[in-house]
Amino acid sequence: MGFLTPNDIKSFKSLYTLQLRYLLCIETQIVKGLESMIAHASDTQLKQAFQSHQQETEGQVTRLKALIGEVNDGDVDDKKDVIITALIASGANIVSESEAGPVRDAGLIATAQKIEHYEIASYGAARSWAKVLGLSTHVEQLQKILDEEKHADHLLYTIADRANTEAFAG
Repeated sequence: MGFLTPNDIKSFKSLYTLQLRYLLCIETQIVKGLESMIAHASDTQLKQAFQSHQQETEGQVTRLKALIGEVNDGDVDDKKDVIITALIASGANIVSESEAGPVRDAGLIATAQKIEHYEIASYGAARSWAKVLGLSTHVEQLQKILDEEKHADHLLYTIADRANTEAFAG
């Protein structure tokens, strides 16, 4: 896992490939981050949503590796994404600075939604670039992942609607 160097982006295709590599780092870190979120969530529905999304994310890692291999001559490495590191760390801060219960759950939901929104923006760009590059199978796979991320965000929004009220009342 490396950082971007000045010579990494030489063409639109290399920009696209780099985006996929960032996405792989994002998803790999999310799998690990979800382990902590599952362990620290109190709400049963929230735990289930995190568990389901963790399994979905593991599948996304597999699909991203295949896409990267196709455009990167079989080299399937990732690129460190410092933004996702910071977003996941904000969830760790919520855990360390709150007690188990509805208030912590509300904070974890907010963190998860920030992550989902970052993923949605990142996958949207990658899908658009794949379309320009004429990579129709990539467009299809990225759209599928984008739809999964939007679904996860919608589910979190639904849980938040109830959980935030419980946090406020508690």
